[in-house]
Amino acid sequence: MYDESIQRALKRHKIVPITLPAPLVKRLVENFRAEMPASHIITGTAGDGKTYHCREVWTALGGDPAVWNEGAKIQTLAIGSRSLVIVKDLSELRDEESAGLIADFARDVANPATSTFYLLAANHGQLLEKLKSAPPTDEIERVTTVIEELLVTGNNPDSAIAIDLDDLSRSPAAETVMTIIDEVTQHDGWDGCGSCAANAGDAICPIYENRRRLIGEGEGDAFKRRIAALIELSERNGNHFPVRQLLALIANSLLGHPDARDGLMSCAEVPRIVQEGRTDLASIYRNIFGENLRPSKAEKTELFRKLNVFGIGAETSNRVDNLLVYGADDPAYRGDYERLVLVDPIYGATPAYSAAQRAYLEGVETTDRTAFLASLRSQRQRLFFTLPDELAVDYDLWDLTVFRYAGLYLEVAEKLAAKQPVPRQAITMIVRGLNRIFTGMLVQNQDELVLATSGSYSQSKRSPLLDELISVPRQGGEEVAIVSDGTGGFSVSVRLVRGSDIPLVTLALSPTRFEFLGRVAEGALPSSFSLECHEDLLAFKARLLRETENRRKLDGDEIVDGELMLRFIDLGNDGRAVARRVIVRV
Repeated sequence: MYDESIQRALKRHKIVPITLPAPLVKRLVENFRAEMPASHIITGTAGDGKTYHCREVWTALGGDPAVWNEGAKIQTLAIGSRSLVIVKDLSELRDEESAGLIADFARDVANPATSTFYLLAANHGQLLEKLKSAPPTDEIERVTTVIEELLVTGNNPDSAIAIDLDDLSRSPAAETVMTIIDEVTQHDGWDGCGSCAANAGDAICPIYENRRRLIGEGEGDAFKRRIAALIELSERNGNHFPVRQLLALIANSLLGHPDARDGLMSCAEVPRIVQEGRTDLASIYRNIFGENLRPSKAEKTELFRKLNVFGIGAETSNRVDNLLVYGADDPAYRGDYERLVLVDPIYGATPAYSAAQRAYLEGVETTDRTAFLASLRSQRQRLFFTLPDELAVDYDLWDLTVFRYAGLYLEVAEKLAAKQPVPRQAITMIVRGLNRIFTGMLVQNQDELVLATSGSYSQSKRSPLLDELISVPRQGGEEVAIVSDGTGGFSVSVRLVRGSDIPLVTLALSPTRFEFLGRVAEGALPSSFSLECHEDLLAFKARLLRETENRRKLDGDEIVDGELMLRFIDLGNDGRAVARRVIVRV
């Protein structure tokens, strides 16, 4: 178990641990001390801190840390006349061990007079697996139904079952990483660096330099905001960052260097790295993506796989590369080059980069182009995290990633959270993208949703028959809008009628779906995008077609006098879809 190993290491090395806010611990302690407590389940993924929470609750309620450290699978603590049973990891129990525990648990949570309460910790899948592997009883079936509902909706459908559940994987990692950065960079252990020879005079210790950059310049520091933005976007795409991974990210960012043992610098290795003139390879901007590790190891590490999806370093724009390659000599870029590259002699305009740049421009035959391109990759990564906000628009910051529309996505989410109007650009982009997918044509309509069909089934690539034109601004009961999902994300919502006769048709917009729509709206779609997005949007179209059919039934629109009117889609000179009516006798 990681938690136990960490506790032993702290004791052995006499290190004061970092402490992270754990509001759930306080709530659990208050619950178990209350007159009518409820049993509690802590779930999440590996590394979310479930064992940590159990240990903290045990200690806060008067449990002996020495007893806890003995490592018993099931711990029991007396709280007055009641007993609290704590299982720090349900998966540690064999099926025969967990069967009895689950039976007792199900019986006690259904008994309002019980004096035994439980704190269970388990990963999502393990929790359900243990419940289903236990011998079935009426109590276990009721409890299983409640837990499944708590996992999905967070609501307990059976008030007679006294269970609460907290899913640690729902904690916003973008906020947690900011706390971790503060705790790590402000730890008392850094006090000893002031007297270190590696920091004396003009000497630069790459570890200490990385710490300085990680601290940043106040709350609005671009570096930390962009780390948080990447993590938030990744989580919106369904990638969770447990606390353990966030701790690993910050440690690797501070200590990473490809020439160090295991890719992580120790203080003893710093003088050699500095003397060899390879300080630039300790760049925190590279380490965030695991580039201090062997490529094979970085690819196998889930943390870096998730961050490298953004392609930062590989993606670029002509303007950015012109700055980095020609900026030293081009008058058009000279000012920005001084401000963005020359200002950083440690990880920016290093002697190695400047020499490689000059050799590349002069076309020296012995130039190692691969080495220069690797340096260029590092500079793009550095620029992504250091580009000032006032230049981010000029240099299209998010063009340095695969997700060009990520900035707009974050802006929409921020506006919705603040209950402010979303940028008009976002809704027009979404509508134009949807229209092109729905019709299979490069239509330009952005003030109405063009719902089309092939006449047979909605999955056809090209749909020439117009089903409905749905107004984007609110009009006649119709509206297409971007709405918050209540958890920090948002959806596109289509209203077809006033009132509730026909429900809203919504589609959750992840950063990937948002990017897909943006690329389609601008008329270019890279092959790197999965067909999954396209299929999701066609499924959304199918739901819309079903509801427009229901609307026609409500309106009483039927075939009149044996005639059926078909509306074919034609594109006008301005690219807008217009209807061409054809009457068919049936």
